[in-house]
Amino acid sequence: MAEDQWAAFRTSPPATASTQGPWTKYAAPAAAGSDPWAALRTAPPQVTPPAAGPWAKYAASAPASDYVQPAPPPGEIIHGKDRSYISDHPEINTTRPADDPTGRDTAITMGALKQRGDNADSIVDNILRKEAPLGHGYTFGGADELTSLIVGGANKLMGGNFKDSFDSAQELQRQELGRQRQEHPIVSAATEIAGGLGSGISLAKNGVTIVGNMAYDGVRNILPRLAAGAVEGGTYAGLAGLFGADGGISERVDQAGRNLPLGMLVGSAAVPLTDIASAIAGRVAPLFTRDPEERGNTLMMRSMLQDEQTPEQIASAVEAAQAAGQNEYRAVDAAGRNSQRLAAMAAKTPGAARNAIVEDLAGRQEGQAGRMRTIVTDALGQGDNAFQTEQSIIARRQAAAQPRYDAAYANPPPQGQFYTDMLGRQSVREALPVLERTAAERQMPITDLFTEVPSPTPQTREVPTGLVDAAGNPMTRTETVNSNVRIPTARGWDFIKRELDARVNHLYASGDTTAAEAVKETRNALREQLATDVPGYREALANYSDNSAALEAVQTGRDLITAGNADEARAAYGALNEGQRDLAKTGAAREITQKIDKADLGRDRTRIFNTPDMQGRMDTLVEDPVVRALFGDRLGREQDMARAGRAITGGSSTYENMADGAAVSDAGSAIIALMTGHPIRAAGMLGGRLLNAAARTATGMNDEVAGRISDYLMSADPQQIRSIADLFTRAQTQARAPRIAPAVISAGANAPRSGSGDKR
Repeated sequence: MAEDQWAAFRTSPPATASTQGPWTKYAAPAAAGSDPWAALRTAPPQVTPPAAGPWAKYAASAPASDYVQPAPPPGEIIHGKDRSYISDHPEINTTRPADDPTGRDTAITMGALKQRGDNADSIVDNILRKEAPLGHGYTFGGADELTSLIVGGANKLMGGNFKDSFDSAQELQRQELGRQRQEHPIVSAATEIAGGLGSGISLAKNGVTIVGNMAYDGVRNILPRLAAGAVEGGTYAGLAGLFGADGGISERVDQAGRNLPLGMLVGSAAVPLTDIASAIAGRVAPLFTRDPEERGNTLMMRSMLQDEQTPEQIASAVEAAQAAGQNEYRAVDAAGRNSQRLAAMAAKTPGAARNAIVEDLAGRQEGQAGRMRTIVTDALGQGDNAFQTEQSIIARRQAAAQPRYDAAYANPPPQGQFYTDMLGRQSVREALPVLERTAAERQMPITDLFTEVPSPTPQTREVPTGLVDAAGNPMTRTETVNSNVRIPTARGWDFIKRELDARVNHLYASGDTTAAEAVKETRNALREQLATDVPGYREALANYSDNSAALEAVQTGRDLITAGNADEARAAYGALNEGQRDLAKTGAAREITQKIDKADLGRDRTRIFNTPDMQGRMDTLVEDPVVRALFGDRLGREQDMARAGRAITGGSSTYENMADGAAVSDAGSAIIALMTGHPIRAAGMLGGRLLNAAARTATGMNDEVAGRISDYLMSADPQQIRSIADLFTRAQTQARAPRIAPAVISAGANAPRSGSGDKR
């Protein structure tokens, strides 16, 4: 053949890389005349490679001939039916753009292919191609965009076209990533997923994660963590779609939307999977440690990591409890649920540690009622005994007010129609004989309580004289029958008022509310009139020296605790002055302590403060914010102790009877239950023991390990609690399963991008 069939390729010089700057391999092809893309837009003729040799697989059907076609020059682009390739490196190939009216996309594609051929033997380029999936996964598919931005910016600074340089760099990286995925699909996918793992770990390490920042509490908060995982997975997948897709903004947004459902599914699934992995690791790791103390430390540190607590935090909580006088507070009370579950497992392990834990908790719980009484009376300023405080307050105020009463008693007896009418009332008439008996009992002169005054309505009568008049009629003389009347003195009226107080209380106690209200009305009217007519009497009353006023204030405090309508009780308490509120707090303290002592309350006496209603009533009584905060802290610690006890013993008051070495063994208890007609109970007992034994075996728990856990978690020594701080710090630097979740989510969200990157 006379004509050189490669002449067309030789007349079109290959695109060459720029010789300037550090971005040479990404640079756009050199200009050829006025149109830099003209040489690549000119469609080269189709050639028929040899039917034999290294090009056989690319050969097209050709008529049989004796002609042997020469091999194409190295480094040239050969166009096959669907793909274009480099003549001496057929593994470097790509698909041509299907629809390209301007020819620009074809020029960019061919330019990138030519540049790949020129760099085919470059060790650096081969390394970069193999590492491309790693960067792609680490940056959610944005590594190529970042590189292209740098290349485009550099070429722009050197006077080139930013868009041409950006698109050329993008195409070159797309082809290289596609080749790596085609030639090494498994390794490429694994490398890309590893990049996603690295990205997720980095995000978690720097706190830029939703799931990683949530407290790990097992199944207790699994639903919010699943939701957070879905949000995080959808975010990662959306970013991977946005950065990893080819094309413009619309294509990228569309790919992000398609990635979203799968990313959310991966994000949700990663949460329970990492939980399970954490549980398995936590159970298996201690099995490889023979030293019981080290094994116990490992288990405790793992549980504290899951609770997001440090030994320093626990020790500080114990110190604060001791400063408040709560020396019964232990490390396990300040610890989280995972640490308390570990203590429960130790308490279920047969041996001396279990007996010690159970006896300690049982003895502490028995003293809860007394501690709660102290907490309440301290908060309300009542000392150790609210009743004694009440009586001492009344006695103290009586003594302080007695001079005022004596001054009021020295006034003339109050008189007037009001007092005359008052003497006609049934309750007052019944009080008069009691008044006389009281004077006699106390050996008081009757004149202290009664006095005689001229009668305002004297009456006369005719008395026979024994004489007769001139007519023989009997003669009489007129006598005044009631020239004087006996009336109560000021002291006497005060004693009557006190008798009416007692009468009111008695009627209320007996349930005769109607009569009690009637007598109370009489009592109140008498008290108000005396305060008006007797100088000094009101001042004496204001000092609460009389028992009735004190008891009324005490009752107001009781009502504040027991009344169904808390708002009315608060209003009544608010109407009291400062002195009356002291007595009201006494009544409230007595009412609360009686509730604490009730047997039907159960073992946990803190439950009466669990309702918002009761908390609001206490807020009304404890007005000082400092005292209120102290009360809340002490109550909170007592609640911590109760919760820890329930977590460890299962809330059973007969837990001690379940321990080995009790009256009968576990198997014996099950047999007795079975023989007495309780097969379900027997099966439950045996099943529970088997599950506990399996759990202990899985974690390497034995009596010695349980003893180490018991010594630590049941300790009230802050120094001992801090003893594993250094070990904890080292463990804290290691990855934790809940923190690995973002990495798993990131890897999974990037996984859908693993595969061929050639979309043309």
